[in-house]
Formats: sequence, structure tokens, C-alpha cells
Amino acid sequence: MLSEVLKRGIIVFDGAMGTRLQKLGLPAGHPPEEWNLSHPEEVARIHRSYVEAGSTLIQTNTFGANRIRLERYHLEEKIKEIIHEGVEIAKSVLKEGVLLSASIGPLGEFIEPYGDLSLEKAQRAFMEQVELLQEEGIKIFHLETFSFSSEALLAWEAIKHFSGEAIVSFTFEKRGEGHFTTLMGEHPRQIVEIFKDEPITALGTNCGGGIREITEIARQYRESYLGPLSCKPNAGIPQVVEEKVVYTETPEDFAEGAKQLLKLGVNIIGGCCGTDERYITAVKRVIEEMSSFKP
Repeated sequence: MLSEVLKRGIIVFDGAMGTRLQKLGLPAGHPPEEWNLSHPEEVARIHRSYVEAGSTLIQTNTFGANRIRLERYHLEEKIKEIIHEGVEIAKSVLKEGVLLSASIGPLGEFIEPYGDLSLEKAQRAFMEQVELLQEEGIKIFHLETFSFSSEALLAWEAIKHFSGEAIVSFTFEKRGEGHFTTLMGEHPRQIVEIFKDEPITALGTNCGGGIREITEIARQYRESYLGPLSCKPNAGIPQVVEEKVVYTETPEDFAEGAKQLLKLGVNIIGGCCGTDERYITAVKRVIEEMSSFKP
């Protein structure tokens, strides 16, 4: 499904969910996924804003909807309900031409030998989350904000088990001029080497320091990866101004960055933390303006 759409053109992904919910009143430290149950109208409002802005791919509010993360909030017994409602809310705003994917994030704990989380427990957590999502009709999965290839591979194995399509996306940190690695020290070329023979639908990067940094990461991906690329940058680096978190990049910055991403042959463009529907509108406009451009 996603792979076929990618053959026809550029996909406009959606923008942030967590930071949008925070602006609507989500308390610090409260799991965004719980709002699928307690504030479904707010979650739907955000999804709808992206569809109206021109997103052709949106994702469910299920980033942390795995048993290990939910246990921290004593919500593990509501995992099925949280996922069901998350999918239903997203489905309610879909219109013709808009695809739905499921957001899956890291488990939030280091897996052995780097931490106390056993490999078996990690495998079960991803398998449960993916199984519940596919029972709701989900076929496309966005593995986002991963910082360790081994953990992303565990999630990907669960998706392969259920014959799903996946965008596998990593977050990188700047280690020096033009040098980026994940938290575990893996640079983009290493990630490409690990996934080049896996039948994923797209490789990606999200979050990070903003669209300028992600453009450089995409360039490094492109040095050795010829498949579809996905980019969902933050709206710059957040700063605290008068006790409020402010992101430093504007929709206009995103428009300029999107031009560079398109020239690099990036196939899926959206936004991460700090973005809203204005950023998606800017990306959509650039894609329409450059529709005749062939990278």
C-alpha cells in the first residue's frame, strides 16, 4: 500500500502530536496515549488539522502504547483499549487519499547487555503492540525516534511477522561539524548498512535539532541508500522563554528546508516536536511548487 503510493509521488507526513497535546493542557509527565481515552476530541482535533493542511499520511497517537511504558503509569491493563481508541480516532478524520500508519516508539529502557530489560521481554512488548495494531486494521507502521539499531530491529521483526510495511526512523545527535550519531554511537552510514537488505518500505530520521540538521543527515543517508527516505524534523532546538518552551524554526524555515530535502530525493516529509499544521501547509506548498522536479 505505502510502497505503491511512493511510486506515484511525494508523501506529506503529519506533524507533532505530543507537543500539540501539551499546548492543549496535557500535564508534564502524563502519557499522551492516555488522552485517547480521556480527551479523544483533542487528539482528533490534531489529526484533523494535519489532514486539512494537506497530509497524505497521518499516524496514530500510540508512540508509547507498549506494555513496558504503560506500566510506569499503571495503565498496562488498558493497552488494548488505548490502541483501539487511538486507531479509531485517527480513522475518524481520514478522507480519500490519506493513509494511516501506526506510531511505534522505543520501549524507554535499555535492553541487555546495556540495561536491565531482557531481550525476551522487549520482544514480547513489541509483538503485543504490533499485534494489537494490526488487529485494528493497521498495515503501515512508523518506527520513530529510535536510537539503537538492535531495538529497531526487534520492532521490525514483529512487523515482518504480521506482514506489515514499515518506515524505520532514527534520531541523531550532532557530535561535531557534519558528524551525527545516534545515542548508541551509530552514524547514518552504519544504519544504512544494517537495514539495506531488510525489506523495509523506507528509512528515515526524525526529531533532532531541526530541518537544517536533518537535511545533512538525509544527505549522509543518500550517499549509500537508494530506497525511499522519510524526514520528520523538529521545529529547531527548543528554548525556554518566559517559562514557556519555544521552538526556533518557523514554517518558512521548513519551506526552505523542504526544497533541499526534495533535491536529495527525500520521499516522505513531515514534522516532529514543535510543529503544527502551519509547518505541514508550508511543506505541502513547496511539494506542489516543485511537482515537476525530478531528484
